[in-house]
Amino acid sequence: MMMIALDLAFDICLTGLRSATHLNGREGVIRGQDPADKKRWTARLDDGTCVSVKAANFVHLHRWDYRRRLP
Repeated sequence: MMMIALDLAFDICLTGLRSATHLNGREGVIRGQDPADKKRWTARLDDGTCVSVKAANFVHLHRWDYRRRLP
């Protein structure tokens, strides 16, 4: 809820993926909850790819902490 109200994003690293193992270790930004599935989050990876991941499959990276989302 805080992410939506303040339009925030935070850095993550994907981990523990089984069906998309090639994405493990990739970094990106959480954009918010996936509108199609409330148990998943939408992540934009560093190369611009958007993926839907479960909360158990990403780790918060404490680089710059929270920042405003880019459009």
